Amino acid sequence: MPKTKAPPKVKKAKKGAAETHPDASEHKTAEKIMETVLKEQSVEASTERLDQWVTLECPHCAEATELHVIADMDGQSIDQDCTVCCRSFVAHIEIDEGEAHVGVEAA
Repeated sequence: MPKTKAPPKVKKAKKGAAETHPDASEHKTAEKIMETVLKEQSVEASTERLDQWVTLECPHCAEATELHVIADMDGQSIDQDCTVCCRSFVAHIEIDEGEAHVGVEAA
C-alpha cells in the first residue's frame, strides 16, 4: 500500500499577533470610543429633560412674569428686568427630581 502524505499543518496565529498590527490597536481604540458614545447617548435618551415655564412675582411691584426653565439651568442665578416696572431682580433656579424651584429677590 502506498504511503499518503499527511495534510500540511496549519499554523495557528499566536495570541496577541493581531494586536501587534498597527491598525488593530486603532480599531480597538475606535471600538472603545464608540461604546462610550453609545452608552452616553442611551443615558441621555433615558433622562427626562426639564422644559417648563415658571410663573414669578416681581419683588418690587408684585406683577407676575414667566421664566422658561430648562434642565441645564440648575444652580444658576439669572438677572431679569420686570416687564412692568423695569426694575431688576434675580431669579435663583434649583431643579430637584424633575421639578423647578425658583426663588426671586430684588437686585
